[in-house]
Amino acid sequence: MPPQNETTLLSSTSNPPVVLIVDDDFSMRLQVRFTLENAGLAVVEAGGGEEAVELFRKNPPDLVLLDVIMPDVDGFTTCRALRALPGGAHTPVVMVTGLEDPETIIQAFEAGATDFISKPINMLILGYRARYWLRSGSILNALKINQKRLFKAQDLARLGHWERDLDTDQFQLTCHSPAMLGLALPYDYDALFTRIETGERERARHLIDEACRKEQPFSVHYRINLDDGSERTILNQGEVVRGSTHQRRLAVGIIQDITALKRAEDRIRYLAFYDNLTGLANRSLFREHWSKVLPHARRSGKRLAVLFIDLDHFKRINDTLGHPSGDKALITVAERLKSILRTSDILARSGEEQPTSLISRVGGDEFTILATDITTPDHIANLAERIIKSLNEPLHLEGQAVILTASIGISVFPEDGEDIDTLLKNADTAMYEAKGRGRNNYQFFQSAMNDAAKARFHLSNRLRSALENNEFVLHYQPQFTNISGLLTGVEALIRWLDPALGLIAPDKFLPFAEESGFIHQINDWVLREACAQAQKWVAAGLFADCRMGINISGNSINFKKLGTRILEILKETGLAPHHLELELTERVMMENTDEASEMLLMLKEMGVSIAIDDFGTGYSALSHLQLFPLTTLKIDKSFVHNLEATGNGHSLLHSIIGIAKSFNLKVVAEGVETADQLTALDAMECDEVQGFLLSRPVSSDKLEERLLSNQES
Repeated sequence: MPPQNETTLLSSTSNPPVVLIVDDDFSMRLQVRFTLENAGLAVVEAGGGEEAVELFRKNPPDLVLLDVIMPDVDGFTTCRALRALPGGAHTPVVMVTGLEDPETIIQAFEAGATDFISKPINMLILGYRARYWLRSGSILNALKINQKRLFKAQDLARLGHWERDLDTDQFQLTCHSPAMLGLALPYDYDALFTRIETGERERARHLIDEACRKEQPFSVHYRINLDDGSERTILNQGEVVRGSTHQRRLAVGIIQDITALKRAEDRIRYLAFYDNLTGLANRSLFREHWSKVLPHARRSGKRLAVLFIDLDHFKRINDTLGHPSGDKALITVAERLKSILRTSDILARSGEEQPTSLISRVGGDEFTILATDITTPDHIANLAERIIKSLNEPLHLEGQAVILTASIGISVFPEDGEDIDTLLKNADTAMYEAKGRGRNNYQFFQSAMNDAAKARFHLSNRLRSALENNEFVLHYQPQFTNISGLLTGVEALIRWLDPALGLIAPDKFLPFAEESGFIHQINDWVLREACAQAQKWVAAGLFADCRMGINISGNSINFKKLGTRILEILKETGLAPHHLELELTERVMMENTDEASEMLLMLKEMGVSIAIDDFGTGYSALSHLQLFPLTTLKIDKSFVHNLEATGNGHSLLHSIIGIAKSFNLKVVAEGVETADQLTALDAMECDEVQGFLLSRPVSSDKLEERLLSNQES
């Protein structure tokens, strides 16, 4: 009897292995049963082939001992039937026969027998042989299960394994679905390369052959074309190993379909290095490309140029037509920039070819071009001119023809800098110079521009100090009724009383304040100072029926925060809301129409007057007169000046006044400088006027003297 510990090895469960004995001889079944049960095995009996098939179907055993000669169905037929049942393909079936002729043995194996045993059975060794068959069957089943798992894993990973004997050229492939990897019969070494695209086939094979010859690891990607027309990306990698027999050299490799991985990598790279809206390179790729073109430029002695392109007044498109239209405009700009450069210049080439020019989008409406192989300044100037001309072509958005303009700054390597940060900074400086010269032009960087940039930086520091040291003062320009000449209010106008330079006009520092963001702090100071001054005059009985007009300017105004701040200032100063008039341009209100309308309506309902300032210089859309809760329309001084310059000026101004009155708006004309202008405005029934003819802006002391004199008279 076999030792007990061997029995334990046959099964991972507590139940002993089950042996099905199939024999029409009851006494034989009884002997075999006794022997096997003594060996620690469980036994099930069947007296014929049909009964054996039924028992197997209900509860498959671990081993079958099958007699060959039986009256109803012989052992060969029964074996075939068992193999066809679920689980029957891998169960050991041992044929028991008294016939040992070659024909019977061959027939047994052809029927699917695992082994055979001759009668009479040696019962002393049957237990050992049974355990051997069980162990062999278990190992075979494990191998087959592992093979299935391997094939499943290969299918999931879209993977295959190959070996090639480098001395005999014998080739072996292990792959459950060779077709998915582009492999076709005959499965030989050449089959690895049959489906590779023509341009890559020779390169891939040469790389692998050379690696095998030098006995070095290899890894190569290539594209294949399948029968269905689809294109796949394949990874083929491996190494050469020495076999234990006579030091045979084996090239061992795997082939894998990495199409999905490649697409994911491409997508990740796209998101990391390209602008999602326009498809152009982003800042990261722009800098990476610089590192590629710089060595070539140094070797060849040729120049590189950086063009910094900023679209002029682009925010107006988003404000008036919406962000989808703005996105469409940016996409169009990108396409036009790409069409200007040669197609081969848009992206860097791969490999060892000379890297070329690159276009990138680096901000909302900012683009840069890194141009290579610059021989003369005219070369880059011509490119800038073509960009401006292309962008000036009308663009149709929301049924409207929109003309884009751009300011372009240019810096050149190595004259204007030898690193990308310096070149970008200098190109940006030149771009601001282009804007300062009227926009829609280009400027080459000059060292003097750095002086201007430094001056702006110095101005920034001085503005900060001016706010901290209370160096700002307010002057006030009176407004009068056009009929009686009665003073109805004043407009607060900021001045900078610099300790070193004296009184500085607002046009010298307000544009920079708006650009740098200081304007929001200045707005707050003006609101607080003007409201406090107005309340002093009200308390003195000098400002009973007058309004204090205050300009609100700047970009990206938080209207909710502004509304809250105005309420705080009115409460702090004690000024009644009807003494305050807020003046805002269309541009300021259009940055956030919903918030602006909500805040202005709240203030209007409290009694604050709301004026649209400089009407005629911005969008001048009549719909805005309905969109916002206005009380007053202030006509820009340019219309007043045109009264005497053109015949159409009179008709245009008359129309504006008429339209404003149809919206129940009070009309104030700015910039009245001559008696003829005043007379014309009187004839048009303009409600109020202000300008140098009537009074220049004056200090609070001088205005107070005038208020006192008006009261005495």
